[in-house]
Amino acid sequence: MIGQAEVVGGRAHGLSVGDERSSLEPALARGHVLVVEDEEIIRDSLGAVLEEQGYRVSFAENGRVALRWLSAGNLPDLIVLDLRMPVMDGWEFRAVQKDDPKLGCIPVVAISADGSAQAAAISAQAYLRKPLDGNELLKTIKRVLAEAEKQKVTRLDDTERLASLGRLAAGVGHEINNPLAFVMLNLSQALDKLRPSIRSIGEPLGSPLPGDELEEIRARLVGVTDMLEDCQVGGERIRETVSNLQRLARIGDQHRAPVDLHKVIESSLSMVWNQIRHRARLVKLFTQVPLIQGSAAALGQVFLNLLVNAAQAIPEGDAERNEISIGTKVVAGPMGQELVVTISDSGMGMTPETLSHVFEPFFTTKAFGQGTGLGLSISRQTIRDHGGRMMVESTVGQGTVFRVVLPVGESTVVSPETVVELPGEATTLRGRLLVVDDEPLIGRIIQTALKKEHEVCVVQDASEAIARLERGETFDLILCDVVMPDLSGPEFYSTVANRWPDLVPRLVFMTGGAFTPGTVEFMERVQTRVLSKPFKIDRLKRLVRERLRGKN
Repeated sequence: MIGQAEVVGGRAHGLSVGDERSSLEPALARGHVLVVEDEEIIRDSLGAVLEEQGYRVSFAENGRVALRWLSAGNLPDLIVLDLRMPVMDGWEFRAVQKDDPKLGCIPVVAISADGSAQAAAISAQAYLRKPLDGNELLKTIKRVLAEAEKQKVTRLDDTERLASLGRLAAGVGHEINNPLAFVMLNLSQALDKLRPSIRSIGEPLGSPLPGDELEEIRARLVGVTDMLEDCQVGGERIRETVSNLQRLARIGDQHRAPVDLHKVIESSLSMVWNQIRHRARLVKLFTQVPLIQGSAAALGQVFLNLLVNAAQAIPEGDAERNEISIGTKVVAGPMGQELVVTISDSGMGMTPETLSHVFEPFFTTKAFGQGTGLGLSISRQTIRDHGGRMMVESTVGQGTVFRVVLPVGESTVVSPETVVELPGEATTLRGRLLVVDDEPLIGRIIQTALKKEHEVCVVQDASEAIARLERGETFDLILCDVVMPDLSGPEFYSTVANRWPDLVPRLVFMTGGAFTPGTVEFMERVQTRVLSKPFKIDRLKRLVRERLRGKN
């Protein structure tokens, strides 16, 4: 036992560094421990035990001396803190330490002969009662240091995650704000051009407008049409950016079918050949490989991204000395056969720092305006959607190698329902529709788009929709948002399924994205159509016609 009756020689008045009393080499040190204890005998005993185990030890005779030493920039890995001390006791020391951002993260093992509830409840990582057992003390210190190291790693991960989030937010802001700027500017100019024409048209009819005024109105309308077309282009760019971001966080929903990867790769090569041929020789190392289940379009985009990156890693002008190779082979994997596609280049390569961020959304080393930094992150997510994985190796000055590994065998992915416009069925069936969306503008535009062909009722919450159904109102189709504040789409679906099960086939859900695990699970499980926002009016009209035809 280490206690007051045991005395180890040496003095420890004030503060002294343990390596002055230990012959251990620094390489063997397990960590730096500060012992804050007013009893010199106990200080010496603790120091001897800790130094014998390879710890470097410093001492303080009370909390005030310890704080003065810590404030000078000395940061130990752990503090062994007595609670009952003169001048400043352990509770006072701990209160000051926790309020300091630098000192608060140093773990504390509290010790005391006081067995009161107050002592046991000290805010510390561990509490040991005197007299101390040496083995128990060492085990406790080892455990607390291990836990502190884990928390340190977690804090570093959190810091890196916040940095990545900052890059992501900056990238999203840039990719959305640019098209949003010209959308808003064009809308502002369009309104300015339309307002004089609206005033002219709204004047009381006495005589027809002069020809020059009509011509001016026509010119304004042409200009407004051009501006609105620009707005449509900007809106599509915003939609594409948001769609890419959503793809990073959800399981792929591409149509799956047997895919010949060699054909997919050849198609990607044909699109990027002009970039490759001025930079490097192309070497194809294809072996016989089976078909796989997947989306040819999505996989083609992956290989296109990788080939473009390989080409852009090599400067133009010396094609004979540089090489881009692409090869395929089948190997035995942990879960069965796997198809490996390897794309390598002899380009500039990447530093370890760049390599550590290469799959992060919006991280790019390309010049401003030459890339969004989404290609590799989306490509990796696409491969994961196919049950595979993507790896990369790179050395500065030697080049980069990407490996795409895909499973060989039957896919369990179910193809989503597709809306098809049937030939010869252009006749529109008139129906009664209910739109449930908490965003008034969404309901208004859907009503405006469909009211010539259908009776469209709009409500802003699911509770009102349920009330209308309870009153006996009937609807041929119900368009319902998924994420709403009071009663959500999944809750509305559950109510309809329990009380009006015959209405379930008439439900179509609309969503701007799934934000919670429950919503994701619902969208994967629900046996109804899910329409992703933003959707085009033509697509909505086709969907309504298809559903009404099916009902009839």
